[in-house]
Amino acid sequence: MSKPLLKVQGLKTYFFLERGVVKAVDGVDFEIKKGEIFGVVGETGCGKSVTALSILRLVQSPPGKIVEGKIIFEGENLLKKSKERMRKIRGTKISMIFQDPHTSLDPVFTVGHQIAEPIELHQVIEQHLISADEVPKKVIEMLKLVKIPDPEHRVVEYPHQFSGGMKQRTMIAMMLSCNPSLLIADEPTTAVDVTIQAQILDLMRELRRKLGTSILIITHNLGVIAEMCDRVAVMYAGNIVEQADIMTLFESPKHPYTRALLAAVPKVGAKKGELESITGMVPSLITPPPGCKFHPRCPHAMDICRKKFPQMIKIGKEHLVSCHLYSGGAKK
Repeated sequence: MSKPLLKVQGLKTYFFLERGVVKAVDGVDFEIKKGEIFGVVGETGCGKSVTALSILRLVQSPPGKIVEGKIIFEGENLLKKSKERMRKIRGTKISMIFQDPHTSLDPVFTVGHQIAEPIELHQVIEQHLISADEVPKKVIEMLKLVKIPDPEHRVVEYPHQFSGGMKQRTMIAMMLSCNPSLLIADEPTTAVDVTIQAQILDLMRELRRKLGTSILIITHNLGVIAEMCDRVAVMYAGNIVEQADIMTLFESPKHPYTRALLAAVPKVGAKKGELESITGMVPSLITPPPGCKFHPRCPHAMDICRKKFPQMIKIGKEHLVSCHLYSGGAKK
């Protein structure tokens, strides 16, 4: 069995504020295989984006700090790398598409200039893979790859001349320009309408097929997860509560939080009155509830749930769940 491309073990990322310690990521474990699309889904504020920033070691310090864990990428622990080495890994080995392309692109530089910058830095100066004269041609090739129309002319235009979907495609072109092994997409469809969303997702699937790039998708949209991913992890209050292949998770969800998320999604053609909702409030990450963090909102909460944090239990081939309902291996 081949080794995973990325393996996150016991990752804890905290933010040290005057009012207390925010445990944004509090013991996260998952792995991504080569050529796989892996999803992380959960409510806003559950720690999804902080997990992604931790992988790239882009957590702002202070107040943020990775206090524990391992991030094994291609067999090496990224947390032991120097800042200089991490700078070289970002863009060449691991790239990230941030949530909002409108703020990620610099309005004073042309689109072509911004795509050329990582190519010049990594492929010309550091790795000497191509010459400086070849950069303009590579930029146009990248725009063609992400299906920007008339790339020879659009390359000299500015971000404000691009639509939201074209800006997101430009960001993808920039991130793929140095052929990374892993692409992290943080809410890649949030800032675009549903038609453009479908095009962006199709593009990412095609890029996975053509380039063999592994993709980590972070989203709160279960529809995106269902359409895109091979496997998925469900995150709640800084922890992963369930992990499975996509068919298993949607057909046989086990954790009460996962079930509640799926129940809250409206079904086309279903005749129902009010939409399902999850009772209660998202817990504070400074003073989370004892035991299972979901127990104040869980209809199946038991005494042990209020006292002891549940360990991750394997209940299927690739199906893991962190819930006392399944302690001792019982499947319910």
